[in-house]
Amino acid sequence: MLTYIVIGIVLGSVYSLAGIGLVLTHRTSGVFNFAHGALATVSAFVFYTLYVTCELPWPVAAVVAVLVAGPLMGYLLELLTRTLPSAPLAVQVVTTVGVVLIVEASVTLIYGRAELRTVPQFLPETRIVIGSTVVTTAQLIMVAFVLVASVALYLLFTLTRTGLAMRAVVDDPGLLDLSGRSPVGARRWGWSIGVTFAAASGVAIAPLVPLDAETLTLLVVQAFGAAAVGSFSSLPRTYLGGLAIGVASSLATMVFPDGPLSGLPSALPFVVLFLVLLLSPKRVLGHRTLLAPPRAPAWRMPGRFQSGAALALVVVVAAAPLYAGYHLGGFTLSLAYVILFLALGLLTRLSGQVSLGHVTFMAIGACAFVQLTALFDLPWGVTLLLASLVAVPVGALLAIPAIRLSGLYLALATFGFAVVVTYLVFPLPWMFGNEGATIAVDRPGDGWLATDAGYFYLVLALVVVVAVLVTAVTHSRLGRLLGALNDSVRGLEATGVSVNVARVLVFCLSAFLAAFAGVLGAAGQQAVTADSYGPLPSLTIFALVVINPGRAPWYAVLGAVGVGLVPSYLDAAASANYLNLLFGLGAATFALASTRGHGGAPKWVRRFERARPEDAEPAAAPVPAPAVRTGRPAAGTPVEIMDVRVRFGGLTAVDGVSLAVPAHRVTGLIGPNGAGKTTTFNACCGLVRPASGRVLLDGRDLGRAGLGPRARRGLGRTFQQMALFDSATVRENVALGVEGALAGGNPLRHVVGTRSDRARIAAEAEAAIELCDLGGIADRVVGSLSTGQRRLVELARCLAGPFHVLLLDEPSAGLDRVETVRFGDVIERVVREREVAVLLVEHDIALVSRLCSYLYVLDFGKLIAEGPPGEILSSPAVRAAYLGDGAVEGYASAASGPSEEPALGVS
Repeated sequence: MLTYIVIGIVLGSVYSLAGIGLVLTHRTSGVFNFAHGALATVSAFVFYTLYVTCELPWPVAAVVAVLVAGPLMGYLLELLTRTLPSAPLAVQVVTTVGVVLIVEASVTLIYGRAELRTVPQFLPETRIVIGSTVVTTAQLIMVAFVLVASVALYLLFTLTRTGLAMRAVVDDPGLLDLSGRSPVGARRWGWSIGVTFAAASGVAIAPLVPLDAETLTLLVVQAFGAAAVGSFSSLPRTYLGGLAIGVASSLATMVFPDGPLSGLPSALPFVVLFLVLLLSPKRVLGHRTLLAPPRAPAWRMPGRFQSGAALALVVVVAAAPLYAGYHLGGFTLSLAYVILFLALGLLTRLSGQVSLGHVTFMAIGACAFVQLTALFDLPWGVTLLLASLVAVPVGALLAIPAIRLSGLYLALATFGFAVVVTYLVFPLPWMFGNEGATIAVDRPGDGWLATDAGYFYLVLALVVVVAVLVTAVTHSRLGRLLGALNDSVRGLEATGVSVNVARVLVFCLSAFLAAFAGVLGAAGQQAVTADSYGPLPSLTIFALVVINPGRAPWYAVLGAVGVGLVPSYLDAAASANYLNLLFGLGAATFALASTRGHGGAPKWVRRFERARPEDAEPAAAPVPAPAVRTGRPAAGTPVEIMDVRVRFGGLTAVDGVSLAVPAHRVTGLIGPNGAGKTTTFNACCGLVRPASGRVLLDGRDLGRAGLGPRARRGLGRTFQQMALFDSATVRENVALGVEGALAGGNPLRHVVGTRSDRARIAAEAEAAIELCDLGGIADRVVGSLSTGQRRLVELARCLAGPFHVLLLDEPSAGLDRVETVRFGDVIERVVREREVAVLLVEHDIALVSRLCSYLYVLDFGKLIAEGPPGEILSSPAVRAAYLGDGAVEGYASAASGPSEEPALGVS
């Protein structure tokens, strides 16, 4: 056992080295480097070329591979990722995934796969006997080197000005720039040092395993598990996590040398990663994501052109048996891939969630089909559906990280899922078997459908059906909710939608379609192995889903041609590598173009556009704008906040605040910046959890309910940082305020709506648009509007919903004086006709004095005054909170007398 522990410490030291570099780049750039293992692969092959092929001394080869190649790769990565923190998550992920594809393809094309390459141990191997265990000096040197390097980096990161700048740049690069330190320089230091650590891990691991691009990449990527133990932020815990994972993997090799669990040592780091993501508190894994700028409206191909192109494409593809020859199998496989791309597109392109393991669902579908065929004598189509349904609970399980974390950690969880299934599940007898045997997948019957041409037409028909289904989902209520989820999770929750239900639904549907595609593709090939469904092909599929132009199904067709059809016409030995190189370069180019605002319609199809594209939804029939809807009248005091305290670490942001929001009037909550007003709002609507105190809505304690459940109970709000659906029009944004409330937490209501629902949505949306005077811009995309217009859109969306309590957080910010007056008119009418309760946070004191009948004043989280506006705004204590005690005293001495002192901000 001691021998295995020593081996584990050495291997764990390599994991620690790579993991620390990964955490460093993540903390200093805000970008998670999925190419970390690929960069280590580059360094390992550079060392091999210099040391083994060119026969240079190993110190020279190591210096070039680590201290030259490492900083150079870090410099290039910093240039590539400089603008990524403000880009959408999919663009961030696809950039470094593109680097993985470039490295994998380039190394394989240069060095090939046939020859087994090894690096002899270059460190001295003097044997030292400890008890009955032999330890070499090479092992001791490696462990000591990693420990010294880790301690040195920790001291640099925590004790030096450079380290302070690297820690600060990801939080606020502008503030760092104002302090006299270059944000670019700080990021460049972080990338250079982090990638140098990755390069060092590549050289360190080179003598331990045969050199293979994919193997090395996945081996170093196991540092993800060490980074997870360190919560992707702590260098010391990452170091210890790498050691623990290395020792545990080595002991697992001793315990499970063969059999079903023989893959556990390779999968263990990803098991740790998955468990950390599932079980760690959100606050431990919290990371700051900079807000992306509003997106410009995407160009949409006119409906007339789309319909004609789709029909022509189906006709051309249907004639494939006449001209494809022995490439017909490639056409059939491409059709199956169309469904896979559509499945992943529902997640990534529609709902904005990142999945890096979708090819695994194909394997699950194919293996489930084989097992069901062997167990039951069912019709082929029934077996196809049942095998696809097997993936649904797996998709629901994978949705758990999406529910808890989403974002970056969902991408990590799905990639870890793919690796764990590859190493642990594929070798099981009911999958591919321990020897990686080929499994045979039957086609339907023994007649015409079993022939290549007959089966091709069957798959083509099924692809058309799935494409129509996906298009229908995209334009259904679920599609609108998922599109809104992509734009703003918080904005969608504020309408009353259970975003967890939406996420689980789309994950299950996507998994079903991916498994469906897996069965169709495997039956087309008739025999498949586990090698076709490894983790890295999922990265290729994801990259193509992100970078391909067009909407469904066009991006899916382009991607399927690239991975299914083109390889069948090229040299099989090299075509996949050339294509992956092309896809990787495309991903990097796409990232650069996306972060610089490139895009727009292709010139050659602009002539098909008209002032009103034909594929836009037909204009709704004129609906008489009803009187302002009263909804459920609020009676008494619908909202009460009782002795609420909110703490963030050691800071008390809200300290024992109590207030009441009666119906039929506007209650104001004012105070200087940082007083705790928005935090009080967030505690009221469930975005933060108070350390103590209670929030009552209609006399019921809201307890631990979140934003969505509170919205469904009638609590609506706007946000200081607006939560709008920027890719949708004004009318669509406002309509979602009604439709989100109708969907609520019911899975069935997420999918379908009734005719009466549509009429209600149209009427109430139009009423809110008219009330806020947005009719002139109702068909404009929200992302293109000014700040003041966007404020009014968010207010209109809130007014469209069935809320009897409105929390308005600085709603007049960005409005000009005329718009502010109009806003005041709207609020007065709403309170008068709907009899709602309004809690208003506002810095415009003139607007506050006009609208509010009662005021609460916060300062440093404490309630310092309450009462009618006239009394409160003339209070010396309130003016002291806003202006400072000295300013108030000076003002009072210069005034003509206490009785003539004007109220704060009101002349």
